[in-house]
Amino acid sequence: MTNLHWPEDVVSPSWPYEETHEDTSIKSKFEDGSQQTRSKFTRSRRKWNLKWKSISREQYKMLMDFVINQAKFSAQSFLWKEVDSYDDEYQSLNPDQEEIEVRITNVGKWTNDDLHYWSGTLEFTEV
Repeated sequence: MTNLHWPEDVVSPSWPYEETHEDTSIKSKFEDGSQQTRSKFTRSRRKWNLKWKSISREQYKMLMDFVINQAKFSAQSFLWKEVDSYDDEYQSLNPDQEEIEVRITNVGKWTNDDLHYWSGTLEFTEV
């Protein structure tokens, strides 16, 4: 378990964002069209493709500082609160809030959309 946490003062990603699940099966096809399958791994890891649209330069610099200097891209895992499970009504007492250990598996291209506003993507993969 890691001690590093995603910075809560960074703005949440834009909606919609994508979540995919790793396929843990192995499939073997035979000449007659049938197939045999089995499990390759014991668990499936989730992957999130998160997008930020037009965030301020200050937010962008904070986010990139975390990616480059703290998480060191994929080198360090961290705890991230899954955005869809967060509910302002509960604050920190929400029993449905999910905190997941993830690592950054892809830093997409970031563009300067407008003066002092940035847009881009990060991909998180469950550890």
